[in-house]
Amino acid sequence: MAAPENGRTKQELSKAILHTANHLFTEHGVESVSMHQIARSVGIGQGTLYRRYSNKGDLCMDMMKENFDIFINEIEAYLTEGTQLAVQERLSGVMRKIIAFIDKESRWLGVVHAYNKIEDHKGDFFQSPPYLYLHGVLSSLIKEGIEKKQMQSIDPAYAAHSFISVQSPHTFRQLRCVMGYTCEEIQDNFCKTFIDPLFR
Repeated sequence: MAAPENGRTKQELSKAILHTANHLFTEHGVESVSMHQIARSVGIGQGTLYRRYSNKGDLCMDMMKENFDIFINEIEAYLTEGTQLAVQERLSGVMRKIIAFIDKESRWLGVVHAYNKIEDHKGDFFQSPPYLYLHGVLSSLIKEGIEKKQMQSIDPAYAAHSFISVQSPHTFRQLRCVMGYTCEEIQDNFCKTFIDPLFR
């Protein structure tokens, strides 16, 4: 296979881009680093970088893929081990895990969300595997709760989308950094406000 640039294979070049971007983002902050700076540091032309990533949102999404995969495995393990738990407890548990993940990964998620909000391109978060997976999990739990007559009859697809959307990275940052809530307080308040009333 021919090397695309500077004697590197496509796989080596992709690794170099992600490694360099991670280093620059960690050192200078995601907002302060330009695509031009990333390309220059990797030793490639901007065109080569833009052919792979149309913006920093796409780049951060790719950097987060491994973290998303680990997170999804954690959700799967939680649901497998907790099959005997009540629907309310499982639904709350999944949302607590989502909020904890946002807390841990907020610097990347904020960039992904910001770019996907202002641009219409292939990296739309609401078409991404993590969103589709979480939407499916939440919808299934809500359907189960309705079928077992444990909760109010609501639209599972709408509710699942709302649960994910209302706890966006920007909302989380406002609650955490501006309003001063801890991650645990955000988790507790989400459950008290959006989940618990559905089961009364």
